[in-house]
Amino acid sequence: MERGYQQGIYEADACRCELSSLPDDAARICFLKRHRRKLLTSLHEVQERLSCIDYMLYELEQKQKECGADET
Repeated sequence: MERGYQQGIYEADACRCELSSLPDDAARICFLKRHRRKLLTSLHEVQERLSCIDYMLYELEQKQKECGADET
């Protein structure tokens, strides 16, 4: 968890550094929108992976319940 936190700080610092090097507010807005879109895409990819894991857990738990019911 600490590593992820440090990575987030590094990314925020890099973002601020690049943002301050841009010539004007229009370029900064464009950069921020592009960066936001990239982060949102990453978030959606992780959400999809989590959904797959949740479904696999559900299937395994259902299978366990069925096996337990067969034994009684």
